[in-house]
Amino acid sequence: MSRISFHEMDNLSFWINYFGCSYLNLYDEEADASVCELMEELCTEAVCEWWKKFTGWYDGVLEESDGYLDDPAFLEAPLTQGRTLKIEFHPGDTLYYVDGEEIGSTGPHWKLRTVPYKELEKLLPLERGWQLFLLLLPLASLEREEAPAAQQAIKVQMMHCFGADLCESLSKCIVSGLLEA
Repeated sequence: MSRISFHEMDNLSFWINYFGCSYLNLYDEEADASVCELMEELCTEAVCEWWKKFTGWYDGVLEESDGYLDDPAFLEAPLTQGRTLKIEFHPGDTLYYVDGEEIGSTGPHWKLRTVPYKELEKLLPLERGWQLFLLLLPLASLEREEAPAAQQAIKVQMMHCFGADLCESLSKCIVSGLLEA
């Protein structure tokens, strides 16, 4: 496996692709926009090529292995209480583990809404907390009364990556999709 560091995520190409791939179905009716559509506007050929190289994508990977690699790029990070987060970045999925137990995935066999939003907020004081918060955000479950504060917090954390206008639209789309039905 190819271990990566937070440093490799300190670029716009990572976050454009990560948000575009992690929130395929999130749509904000009021804005008439989806997260994927908002990211497509930023996704140049160079940005897409960066992601392909990062995830190990190649022609035929989806047909051969449903987009999963034996040796994916991965990030490991310490969490509170001595726990360890591991995120695997496959060409067709992102898999999330805590202490070796899968807690979620964003690909075709998605497993979402597994982490209460309140738990993600606790990550923000950690070193690299904003990155951990954004990385785990696709797994969040959000209660309706949390939505206004969550949208503001998500917008603020996204400002590490994107401009204010885009963060406003993205945070609205994400919050509308994370709300529990």
